[in-house]
Amino acid sequence: MATAITSIDFSLLYWIQAHMRNTFFDSFFKFITHLGDTGVIWIALGIILLCFPKTRRCGICMLACLAVTALLGEGILKHLFTRERPCVQQPIEDMLLAVPSTYSFPSGHSASSFTAATAVFFHYRRAGIAAYILAALIAFSRLYCYVHFPTDVLTGIALGLCVGIVLAPRLSRQLAARSK
Repeated sequence: MATAITSIDFSLLYWIQAHMRNTFFDSFFKFITHLGDTGVIWIALGIILLCFPKTRRCGICMLACLAVTALLGEGILKHLFTRERPCVQQPIEDMLLAVPSTYSFPSGHSASSFTAATAVFFHYRRAGIAAYILAALIAFSRLYCYVHFPTDVLTGIALGLCVGIVLAPRLSRQLAARSK
């Protein structure tokens, strides 16, 4: 079963490499993927939201979701599954990024992006839609840059959504009750 899934994963990655790669997308997706490095864009946004009383609750929820997602994904799941990245299993010549030293499953970029976008969406629908678009671009960039399998990205998305959906509303309600 795992071999069949990996085979499908590689087929999708090779299709992206064969049919989508061009100089514009290379630059674009390399930039987009770096926005998600260590969750930097989301952490920065969360800190900015903390600075304003009107958005502070969203910032706290976003940062809490990011922390829980990092603990689960980077701290536990990657070390539990120890899946090597596609660029390690079957290297290609024209890598856009240095080969990451961490394991592949699940995608931390995807998980952090979708948990942050979910926290934003819970508080501000329109801004949340924009956050989901950026999250989707970051997630796809991991495939385009050949550093994650599609199943890594999908699992990262699922992890981020689950943490955001479970944690953001509960934490937001607790914060609202405390401020009264």
